Amino acid sequence: MSQQQFPSTGSALAGKVALITGASRGIGLAIAERFVDEGAQVILVSRKQDQLDEVAAQLRSRGATAHPIAAHMGKLDDVRELVDTLDTRGLAVDVLVNNAGISPPHEGSLTDTTEALWDKVMDVNLKGPFFLTAAIGKRMAARGGGTVVNISTTSALMAQPEIGTYCISKAGLNTMTRCFARELGPQGVRVNAISCGVIKTAMGDHTLNDPGRYADMMKINPLKRPGYPEEVASTALFLATGASSYSTGLILQVDGGVLA
Repeated sequence: MSQQQFPSTGSALAGKVALITGASRGIGLAIAERFVDEGAQVILVSRKQDQLDEVAAQLRSRGATAHPIAAHMGKLDDVRELVDTLDTRGLAVDVLVNNAGISPPHEGSLTDTTEALWDKVMDVNLKGPFFLTAAIGKRMAARGGGTVVNISTTSALMAQPEIGTYCISKAGLNTMTRCFARELGPQGVRVNAISCGVIKTAMGDHTLNDPGRYADMMKINPLKRPGYPEEVASTALFLATGASSYSTGLILQVDGGVLA
């Protein structure tokens, strides 16, 4: 699927600064590309600086302003240093997209989950987004507004075998979305989430490349296909702009109808 199917106005995010975590590939990269096409300058965040530099160069070749900053969302010191770097550079974030996430399979059953695996998943998928949203959200509130978009999953509501800890972490992300929506709404900050089904990314490979799992998923998918990163990016654009100005605390499904 080409982004040509999602025409750009070139101005929906004009003058805005958007921070996207997990921006070096997959859904995060698609969101960054869509946002710059709509006039935003982007702060690209991921673990590896060299990968971010490549993405930033690609976006700059299209006339975009891009700031690649390496940070590990599972490490609170990295999150704090990221926020300090933004303050030092004078980068005031208008749109925050918490996209970075991991879904490592369990070795054995959920009852065999190790503390190390639990902490790894929760740190990246929940603790990092919580403290980044708290810090950026406070700054948005002080300026009178902003938007936060959290990338969640249908697995938060429909438990999946082998990735139970991931499911639990994303259920927490959904609740975090609603809590921050209530906390920050009076200051003009909207907080919403996208509940993704199976998307054609590296993270979706455990389903896409397993014939049995894929067949089972398609049985309950009315559209009978996986989604594409560009489709998530278009939804993120909707939630990031005034097109969704009366929506906060929303968990919006982009899942082919799996949860219908």
